[in-house]
Amino acid sequence: MGRVIGYDLTELYCQVSVGTAGPGGEEVQSVPVKAGLEKYVIPVAAYIRGDGEILYGEEAIKAAGDNGGLITGLINNAAQKAVIERNGRDYEYSGLLAGFMKKTIHLSSVISPLDQAERVVIALADLSSPLVEAVEEAASFLKEEGLQYRIIGYPECFFYYAMNQDPELTKNKVALFDYDGSVVRGLLLYTRVDTRPHLCMVERRDFDMPMKDDMCFLEVARSLLDSEIVSAVYLSGEGFEGGWLKSSVSYLCERRRRVFQGRNLYTKGACYAGIDDRDGNPTLKDCVFFDDDKLVSNVGIYVSSNGQETYVPMFSAGINWYEAKGAGEFYLDSDREIRIRLESYFTREVRFSAIRCDTFPKRPSGCTRVRLEVKMKDSSCLLCRVYDLGFGDIYHTSQEMVETEIFI
Repeated sequence: MGRVIGYDLTELYCQVSVGTAGPGGEEVQSVPVKAGLEKYVIPVAAYIRGDGEILYGEEAIKAAGDNGGLITGLINNAAQKAVIERNGRDYEYSGLLAGFMKKTIHLSSVISPLDQAERVVIALADLSSPLVEAVEEAASFLKEEGLQYRIIGYPECFFYYAMNQDPELTKNKVALFDYDGSVVRGLLLYTRVDTRPHLCMVERRDFDMPMKDDMCFLEVARSLLDSEIVSAVYLSGEGFEGGWLKSSVSYLCERRRRVFQGRNLYTKGACYAGIDDRDGNPTLKDCVFFDDDKLVSNVGIYVSSNGQETYVPMFSAGINWYEAKGAGEFYLDSDREIRIRLESYFTREVRFSAIRCDTFPKRPSGCTRVRLEVKMKDSSCLLCRVYDLGFGDIYHTSQEMVETEIFI
């Protein structure tokens, strides 16, 4: 049974955790920057020396010193396909991000040898398409090293972390406040038990708070919690450090709420998600998690096979939108139309959307083979591409392609 690595990556820092065997089952541990050092937060930075050697994290900061040359903003610049010049040579940010990720993920060997690892779950705060694509490209080295990986958002990390704690803490709703020094992200996790399977969902609200202000945060906490029954509250993020929380903590502890503070919730939540991917979690077998990044519809098409209409699923509701990709090849009828079937997970309402292939050459029914590729552009827009493949040596491909966007 291979180890699981949880990897929390932001524009400013990253954290790593790993699942290890413990007396009560598998435990999740934060990985220190160096063995024996109680430091777990790694700055996302690079520095290129004159001889071409690239340093990352704390080493990069020390090497740059006060002379400048420190390279930051790796994720956003990689998403923009940016290039930076150093010592007369151009460096792609995508390559710098890949080098940083490889260096820091390999730190897990401080706790467990890397050859014992099986998969990595990467946690991101922002799951916009360019950022996801940039991180996927940078993480491609993981497949080369024989590791599986996937990307999840912070709400899903919160779900997995909370659901792997003492069950008493999830008897009611669970709250998370994440503060980066300028914005408080408030997440409220709750379960709808009136459905089968139960639906676990996260409600998110953001609050501007440019200064560390105890009374201001008290108002934020009240606005989210006053009307809710909450078992546990988690405080995460660098902004909460410094001992400035006073009256707000007293309020959070009211109504017998349990309060916890730390900075490793997302990396540990990502690790728990990977453990669940590998083994399944008996306590979550009757739960389905949904947030704004989950696909809410089943997507597929109907094709004729031996005179009978058959439904072919492309992908199912409940997966992250950026993981929703499918493809298939079949023959067009004379109407040259492909009907996409969309079924809402919540209401079971079914609707169809047609893709017209009128620009393809007119041929007899069943004499145009096509390839349909579908993927989500974001959480609500389905991109469909249909390619004319012709019909063997009888009808050569026209090289035509039809592209359609369908809003789910």
